[in-house]
Amino acid sequence: MKELVIYVGCTTPVRLPSYERATKLVLEKLGVNLVDMKDANCCGTQFVESLSHKAFIAMSGRILALGEEYSRDILAICGACSGSLKMVKHELDNDAELRDELNELLAEEDLEYTGSSRVKHLLQVLNEDIGYEAIERAVVNPYSNLRLAAHYGCHVTRPFEIVQVDDPENPTIIDRIIEIIGAEQVNYTGKTRCCGGPLLAMDEGVATKIGIDKIRNIQNASADGLVTACQFCNIQLTQCQFGEGMEPEERIPVLTLPQLMGPALGIPMDDLGIWLNRIDSKPVFGTLQEAK
Repeated sequence: MKELVIYVGCTTPVRLPSYERATKLVLEKLGVNLVDMKDANCCGTQFVESLSHKAFIAMSGRILALGEEYSRDILAICGACSGSLKMVKHELDNDAELRDELNELLAEEDLEYTGSSRVKHLLQVLNEDIGYEAIERAVVNPYSNLRLAAHYGCHVTRPFEIVQVDDPENPTIIDRIIEIIGAEQVNYTGKTRCCGGPLLAMDEGVATKIGIDKIRNIQNASADGLVTACQFCNIQLTQCQFGEGMEPEERIPVLTLPQLMGPALGIPMDDLGIWLNRIDSKPVFGTLQEAK
């Protein structure tokens, strides 16, 4: 059985706890043993990173050192967190002076960064550690007559030379899983563009317009729903549909990938927090077929 230590970040437990819950249930169903990382801090992505590079290195570096205490690789389910941890790990592994400076700070807590643990995003675990064939064998309630669009998130796939998750220009992992569980993946204009979320703190109007443009492109492709692999993208692409210019009947369901996979693998929907979704997901889950 594959064993990982899970780092959930700051936003998921507070604003999208169903993502954490669904991830744990789906990975357990697929044979992955997860242990919660204790006493972790924010990774410092974007906002701290833009103010102090050293503070950013210290924050993400402490998480990497904590992960090594478990002697397991680290699963980061947030796109921004996984990107930050991988970027910092890359710097520490290639800069001995920076690594020594970090370890001087970590020594106050009897921690040390050695570089022994890898950082993985959820998509890597599904693709590399579990594999498409194992996922297909686990499907008991496939979807039918369902068209879904995938949104990957910028920090999950870029820069490829460091994160190494999927082709940043033509990502396929979510799309392949959509097909494996019986639905049809839909391509649309601007598929690899940003959701607009990182701009919320600077210009909410621009951020919302970017999000709405993506939703309109997905609607033009006649998709029944949208699937994400980052809680921040999920929140942004949901809340932008509650702004001006979009009527309630136009909104499309936004689901995290494990939330979509769960019912197809036989996990009860009530356990996946689907009732917490702001947009009604019945059009998606109403297409589930009888158990094989």
